[in-house]
Amino acid sequence: MLKLLSLLCTILAVATPLRAQTQSISRPSFIGGDLTKTYPYSMAGQLIFSSGNSDYQGSATVVFKRSVLTAAHNMWDADNGWSTNVEFNRARNGSEIPLHTYATRLFVMGGYQGAAARFGANSLRAFAYDIGGMRFGLPLAGGSYALCRADASLLTGNAYNIALGYGADKHSGDEMLYVAPYVSFYQTYSAFFENDSLTFEGGMSGGPVFAETRSGEMRLVGIVVAGSDDPPGGGIRALTPPSARFISTYLRY
Repeated sequence: MLKLLSLLCTILAVATPLRAQTQSISRPSFIGGDLTKTYPYSMAGQLIFSSGNSDYQGSATVVFKRSVLTAAHNMWDADNGWSTNVEFNRARNGSEIPLHTYATRLFVMGGYQGAAARFGANSLRAFAYDIGGMRFGLPLAGGSYALCRADASLLTGNAYNIALGYGADKHSGDEMLYVAPYVSFYQTYSAFFENDSLTFEGGMSGGPVFAETRSGEMRLVGIVVAGSDDPPGGGIRALTPPSARFISTYLRY
């Protein structure tokens, strides 16, 4: 069963090969310090936040000068309400952190709170609305940010896809991971898409899913929201026209 992926940041590091060519399921591996610094991957970052009396880890992506996109369940949950002390560590690579700052405003997409409270945070209905964001008081990447595209065909067709995030399950939470599917995503419910050829780790939730366009450019087309090891699979919240409006309304700063 797919489940949401924010985890306590207390897991030891385990190194794995960069390319898991012999596996039938693609699993997260370290992307490496050089690519962590390379655009657009350098727009991804680690989130650390408090919910109730516990601290959690997630991932996020710079989508405008002072705003980031993440999963809604990193921002709010039905038991504890809004997260607090939300810090963003862009392009973190171990102890190397190009930018460390705290969010000033949090947002979740309309419909998420109601769906999560009524059907549960691990429900398909909640996953379909599981998109949120933050604003900050200063530019996060010198004015640079990842470019988004609300185009599900880049997930369900033959385009190359890659997901990023900071795992806190089998890997250290302080180094960026990547995972690439062997086959296309498929639509499960509304804007929630799944893929049975990959798995995500706890802590990667909210991290970006990039797709390569025909012109060779990488565009942000979804965010990681759910994963499962048994049976293996991963779920993402695809960027759609409603989420594009959410970004342009609340995160275009």
